[in-house]
Amino acid sequence: MLFKEDTVARADAEAVRKNIGWYEWTHDLVEVRGKDTHKLLDYVCVNTISDTPGVSKYTTMLNEQGKILDDTIVTCMAEDVYWVSTLYGPKFMPLIDKYIADMDAEYEDLTTKIGMYAIQGPNSPAMLDALLETPLGDIKRFRMADNKVGNLAVKVHRSGFTGENGFEVYCDRDKMPELKAAIAAVAPQFDARELQTLEVYVRSLPMEAGMALKQDMQGLTPSEAGLGWSVHMEKEFHGKEALEGYEDQYELIGLILDDERVSYEDIAQNEILCHKGVQCGIVRQMIYGYTVEKNIGFGIVDKKFAVPGTRLTAGENFAGLTVAESKKFLV
Repeated sequence: MLFKEDTVARADAEAVRKNIGWYEWTHDLVEVRGKDTHKLLDYVCVNTISDTPGVSKYTTMLNEQGKILDDTIVTCMAEDVYWVSTLYGPKFMPLIDKYIADMDAEYEDLTTKIGMYAIQGPNSPAMLDALLETPLGDIKRFRMADNKVGNLAVKVHRSGFTGENGFEVYCDRDKMPELKAAIAAVAPQFDARELQTLEVYVRSLPMEAGMALKQDMQGLTPSEAGLGWSVHMEKEFHGKEALEGYEDQYELIGLILDDERVSYEDIAQNEILCHKGVQCGIVRQMIYGYTVEKNIGFGIVDKKFAVPGTRLTAGENFAGLTVAESKKFLV
């Protein structure tokens, strides 16, 4: 949990929203390669996967019931070579194992071999240009490119999990201290801050921007989680048959804690949500947002209670909550 009065967490959040914040943010990373790799990944993902080197796609993967198993970013690194960036590699790899035996494809878990630093904020492009051998130019969002930091080979991905302009810089894990030193050396030129508070960059900043973790979407279909735009029903994919036969019942919603509640109101994950005393859902996460200056969160409710402005209570203390206009709290 985070407190409104936490000056360190507030400074971290403000650095990313107003200038630049940087931090280590290494995900599980799986490389899939082979002649049939595109066919394989396009089948296990609901979104269409690009076969253009350097292009990434955000997508979910489904279980046999048509519910979200994992959400990932899949990047075509080269012909027949892809990176799958996920927080849940142990969920992804067993799904691949269902189909890979009949295909010309193999995978390798790179999590212990590749590390990454995130550099996020409105002024991050200028800092990246000072850090890198080759200026970024007009690299588009969800694009990956090779570059160098001094003599260190890196891969730069224009992406992030904060809702701000930003980049992710990958290198061999044993070279991470060298990358950190280079970032730290250039950071003072831009008053860039190394973030100290994990919950700020994992929860508070993303939640303000409407970005959910996979655990928030547990048990939901993509459309129930607000990700229906990413599902391409015109193609075949794992879980499609179940998804076609399912009518959405729930919705992932944004929640705002009543202003009169103090900032340290502790509403835990999976606290019961009630409408007029009757259970209608569960809290997925609540945290303080330093940009919006509110305690905000995500919840899963029966969709008839997802109407913005609906009044709910959470937990045994009956903390008052309002269903937000959107899961994106930043205006």
